[in-house]
Amino acid sequence: MRIAFLITAYNNFKHLKLLIDALNNGQADFYIHVDSKSQFNTKGFDYANVHFIKRIPVSWGGWSHQQAILNLMLTAYKNKYDRYVLISGTDYPIRPNSFLFNKLEKRVEYLNLIKGFQTHKPEKRIRYYYFDGFDRRNLKLLKTKCYLKLERLLRRFFIKRKYPFNTIYHGTTWWALSHEAINYILKFVDENPKFVKFFKTSWCPEESFIPTILGNSKFKDDCVGNLTYSDWSKKPSPAFLDEQHVEMFQQQHTFESPYGNYTPFFARKFSDNSMHLIDIIEQNLR
Repeated sequence: MRIAFLITAYNNFKHLKLLIDALNNGQADFYIHVDSKSQFNTKGFDYANVHFIKRIPVSWGGWSHQQAILNLMLTAYKNKYDRYVLISGTDYPIRPNSFLFNKLEKRVEYLNLIKGFQTHKPEKRIRYYYFDGFDRRNLKLLKTKCYLKLERLLRRFFIKRKYPFNTIYHGTTWWALSHEAINYILKFVDENPKFVKFFKTSWCPEESFIPTILGNSKFKDDCVGNLTYSDWSKKPSPAFLDEQHVEMFQQQHTFESPYGNYTPFFARKFSDNSMHLIDIIEQNLR
């Protein structure tokens, strides 16, 4: 089985190298997008099977992250892999690699999928216009203040936009999909520019863009829970993982989520300061 790991990263590059080393067993290639706003060079990443794609600036909550993901998909797709696994650069596997390979042999799509709007995925995410290309979390910046004010003004004049889909589906950013599913998504994107244009001005589109494409397709019934654990119970979220999380991974295999029960292979998120946790994971879990 040929696997393409698609990785989006913007910091913690020491950890990124550990992540690659953990997964790099000769059965996979790595395609990596690094936020162009980050200080980064490829020194130390001179692997024959690691490919860095053209960098674009990524802003939290905007279309740019989904665009980076599409760029990764398009680049890897040319080489026709059996599986495409999207993860972040702060992920790390918490089980032996054989666990993942056994999962990927199954004829399913690992994509969190839930129909309609939810308490944690409200309609306002796509009902109103949102803009990309600014740091919406830094409220001291003049650019941020101007864009947020413009978004509020637009809400007064545009009550509800016309949706370019029959039913919306939500999920999480991360997934593991087959070549057939990736082919369907890329073809859909190419043939439906109005759909793409709509999501370019939505909030966190990577949590609804691909789920809506596959949710309205024949692939819907093949979708099962994703393979990535994140802790959303703390602020800011998702939380950086600690020793208590690692102990939990030792004791617990199945986890609950709004999308149903699942058994994760990856956990998110770690940092360059998490090396002691990585050592524990390698010794006790992998």
